[in-house]
Amino acid sequence: MSSRCRCSPAPARPDRPERTAARTAAGVQVARSACGRPAGGPNDPLLGGGTIRPVAEPTALADLALEASTCTRCPLSEHRTQVVFGVGNPQAELMFVGEAPGRDEDLQGEPFVGRSGKLLDRLMAEELGIDRSACYIANVVKCRPPDNRDPRPVEIATCRPYLAAQIDLIGPTVVVTLGNFAMKLLLETTDGIRSVRGRSYPFGPGHLVPTYHPAAALRSGGAVVAEMRSDLIRAKRLLGWSS
Repeated sequence: MSSRCRCSPAPARPDRPERTAARTAAGVQVARSACGRPAGGPNDPLLGGGTIRPVAEPTALADLALEASTCTRCPLSEHRTQVVFGVGNPQAELMFVGEAPGRDEDLQGEPFVGRSGKLLDRLMAEELGIDRSACYIANVVKCRPPDNRDPRPVEIATCRPYLAAQIDLIGPTVVVTLGNFAMKLLLETTDGIRSVRGRSYPFGPGHLVPTYHPAAALRSGGAVVAEMRSDLIRAKRLLGWSS
């Protein structure tokens, strides 16, 4: 597996040596993806081949959100109520990346506001001692797939530059992926979440911690919730929020 990360700091946020180092490491590849070049090549199962149309180079997260709000790059735009860009602190140390908006998210314009979101909020409060204002939450794709189906490779590929630019601008120390789609995209693996979770992975100058999607925890019950808790504790330690 290889990791990809950000290559430039968010506006008005002092640069750090480790952030600068990312520009010459894995982060450079994410920046190229955000500028429109395929990040994984023609055989990348998440890209489905082809090229990625460029997004404008953003100077702030708000600029990127404004561009995304009118995006018509893939067919998902035909069915959405609104783009669900992201929510939270634009200078967060911790970022969650999920799969795609559902019905509630499409209506409200915010990620994880349904039953899955309530579980995520509860686990954040109980294991990390924070609410969503202290982190940043986004999805792999920004528009709801019809009937809540899985996002297709071309949709992931088309939306990938937005996520890459979000990571670039926010510069989180730890990224927690929620479910298979975010984990496979950012770690560039075909392995499933069950075999990958339980440890952290280098992600540019920071770390990536894979865990289950809250919807899977709601379906599967206490054992999966307990594993999510342990993954969040791992992220907390990597952030230095506990000994």
